[in-house]
Amino acid sequence: MSEFRDLFLVKDLRATRVNLLMNDFAAGLPSPLSFLGLADLLARNLGLAPWSARVLPILHRVDVSDGRSKPEMENKSGIFEPIETMEDLTGSVHVSLLLNLPGCESESALRAQMQGRRIAGGLIQNDCVDVQAVTPDGSAFRTLKRGYAMLRPEQAERRFIAMGDTTPEQPSLAHLAALLYPAERHEGFGWIVPAAVGYRLLEDPQTAPARIRTRCKDIPHVFAEPVVGIAELVSVRNKRLTGLSNADLGAALWAWDARGDLILGHPDYHPVFSDHSEEFITHG
Repeated sequence: MSEFRDLFLVKDLRATRVNLLMNDFAAGLPSPLSFLGLADLLARNLGLAPWSARVLPILHRVDVSDGRSKPEMENKSGIFEPIETMEDLTGSVHVSLLLNLPGCESESALRAQMQGRRIAGGLIQNDCVDVQAVTPDGSAFRTLKRGYAMLRPEQAERRFIAMGDTTPEQPSLAHLAALLYPAERHEGFGWIVPAAVGYRLLEDPQTAPARIRTRCKDIPHVFAEPVVGIAELVSVRNKRLTGLSNADLGAALWAWDARGDLILGHPDYHPVFSDHSEEFITHG
């Protein structure tokens, strides 16, 4: 990993009504992909290269809200009836972000772009956002309140992904569950959790039909299914973080990466194969 610059620490963000349903397989924490989505939005609004942003979320506190969203009422033939709502799980979060935005040299410009943004659908409540340019190494973690960075697992065998199917390459969710919840946990097992780590395309972006009312006319809209994997929560006081070099920190950041029919939030989750879908994420 080559040396990088343009690293910013966004401290102590607070958001409410945050979606804690990551995907069909994981819930309880904000998805790492939601932070990648926010980072990419910031990059585009700052005039930077799409898909170039990288991020590392640090969770200080997550509180799950009781109950569920109240359904709205709809007039059906003169009778108001509740609109059916999907199951949801929301909460309030207190997080900090390490943001790598190649080409961004202004703390003030990033601070202005952070105002009014959302984390997994939940509005950021800060009146003033604390943004600091930091050295791209582990020193940034020493200034944070206690919390846990959400990382891709250090152990390669824990970077297994599943999509709910059963094939020789993906032996189903049972293997993922065995990694997460073994019969015995050895010393130093760590804190690992199921997490949304990307998507598998169900259509070829090059041949998918054009669809109306999409968010962006320049990016093909294709159907996809969720991919679940494992994330590791590591204390900001841990030497694994405070002792990171420039290259090691760069490898820890979440970043969009497409190969074959998979679009994942970190390159280390990928099986080894490639396809023209990589062009979609690179040039879209």
